[in-house]
Amino acid sequence: MAGFSIITARAIPLPMDNVDTDQIFPARFFSKKRGEGMYGTYFLHDLRFDELGRPQPGVPFDDPRYSGARILVAAANYGYGSARPGAIHSHLDYGLQVVVAESFGPAFASVAYKSGLLTIALEKDSLQRLRDSIVAGPGKPLTVDVAAQRISGPDGARYPFEIEHFMKRMIIEGRSEIEITCLLADRINAFEQRHRESLPWLHPRAPDREPSDANQG
Repeated sequence: MAGFSIITARAIPLPMDNVDTDQIFPARFFSKKRGEGMYGTYFLHDLRFDELGRPQPGVPFDDPRYSGARILVAAANYGYGSARPGAIHSHLDYGLQVVVAESFGPAFASVAYKSGLLTIALEKDSLQRLRDSIVAGPGKPLTVDVAAQRISGPDGARYPFEIEHFMKRMIIEGRSEIEITCLLADRINAFEQRHRESLPWLHPRAPDREPSDANQG
């Protein structure tokens, strides 16, 4: 996944509470493969399109003023439900890298960053002010500074946010947990060597194997 420290981009407002993962990525698309290149279309499909596949009027996702948005500013309890991978990947394939909300479904938030999708929680009043500033100036960019843990709205207002240290590192460096662990391989090997030398009784040698009958002559 690609890492990032600062994003300055358009944002899409979504003032809906309780958007679940089945709305984000409807279950009927489970059989579809991401390699087919349609996951961006499946993102919030039934909110964005009618039964004939035409864009729904009044929905911001296909409004040209928000074209190229990389940030979603949602509401409360976003992404509750199952931790289906399509719910994460469809955001990314649509072009989104950050979701800001009052709260998130625990399963969604616990896996999103592993694929490079950053989730940011803001308290309700701050979130409302941020979303209002986006609606008042559609198309104006806002900035998410991961390193400084701060959002700068289109109107210049600043909103600090908290982020767990390890998640922050993964997002900025664009590395998985395993990749970050592998960076410590020399230190891990050195520790294991010291452990074997200082506590040899915890590391008994395997007994020598007796020669098999077939090797006796």
